[in-house]
Amino acid sequence: MKKTLALAALLVLAFVLGATHLLSAQTLGQQDKQKQQDKKIEEEQPKPQGRTGIRVAVNQIKVDVTVQNSKGDLIQGLKKENFKIYEDKVQQEIANFTSIEAPMTVVLVTEYSNAVNWQFLYDVLMASYTFVEQMRKDDWVAVMAYDMRPEILVDFTQNKMEVYNALRRLNFPAFSESNMYDTVWDVLDRIEEVDSKVAIVLIASGIDTFSKKNLGETLKRVQNTNAVIYPVSTGGNFRARYESDLAATSRLDLYQADSTLKQFAKSTGGAAFFPRFITEYPGIFQTISALLRHQYSISYTPTNTKMDGKLRKIKVEVEADIDGDGKPDKLKAQHREGYLAAKENSD
Repeated sequence: MKKTLALAALLVLAFVLGATHLLSAQTLGQQDKQKQQDKKIEEEQPKPQGRTGIRVAVNQIKVDVTVQNSKGDLIQGLKKENFKIYEDKVQQEIANFTSIEAPMTVVLVTEYSNAVNWQFLYDVLMASYTFVEQMRKDDWVAVMAYDMRPEILVDFTQNKMEVYNALRRLNFPAFSESNMYDTVWDVLDRIEEVDSKVAIVLIASGIDTFSKKNLGETLKRVQNTNAVIYPVSTGGNFRARYESDLAATSRLDLYQADSTLKQFAKSTGGAAFFPRFITEYPGIFQTISALLRHQYSISYTPTNTKMDGKLRKIKVEVEADIDGDGKPDKLKAQHREGYLAAKENSD
């Protein structure tokens, strides 16, 4: 009798284990199938692809332009004939012209270092989260943070939660260095091959403590990129209250930082923002978003073919009668300042 019961128990156990194994196999199979479907969907999404920097062809220069009226309103619907482009004051023939209304491709770069006051870090976090809140489902965003060195927190993604999770990694700054110049170089090198218009939103004090690259080298690098930089300065409220109490050298560092951020924006056709209050962030990022989503793309073949490695200045003029009164309206074209010509190899 006992042997019979024991045998029955073993049979029941074997049945249960077999059923469990079957269910597990079915579950794993369903999970694998779902993963394959998710992977297929992800692969179908058009991700940023490679390109060759600022040139759209071997000998063409590409310039992205935003146009605003005297009130700061974006002007859309313009045609090729409304534009004139000059290089070193010599008019160039427009080879290609396109009106662009597209999603954003943005690298969010944040300073997170002990080199600055904790109130600056608070601004970084508040500004970063505000920026992510305004992401749209078709935008591509990557996040980098820097102190002594830059770190990729998340690569290009359209998943807002992935970006939020990346920002949650910003807990306690580990280093007292803030190497902004090296970080800008690193970011520009990484996005050189991205096959879409890339913007850098730089949330930082603008202070650099120990970079291997100096300011002059960094400004030259910035001048030779097709990326547009939108710096958002941090610590505005702290500076409004306590800047007069700081040592003269500290104030000078802050003034130099402001000047650097402005130059980054001016050189690339972006805009620099210096908010005093965190309530200004939504408006700032709405402005950046609008500027990036509505642009005109112009390319031309330079008449100056010298390979001298010098800076070539670019100027775009726009003429259009927007209000229909028969007179051209005053319009502002915002674009990169120029580019560095290729340098002939002397070897």
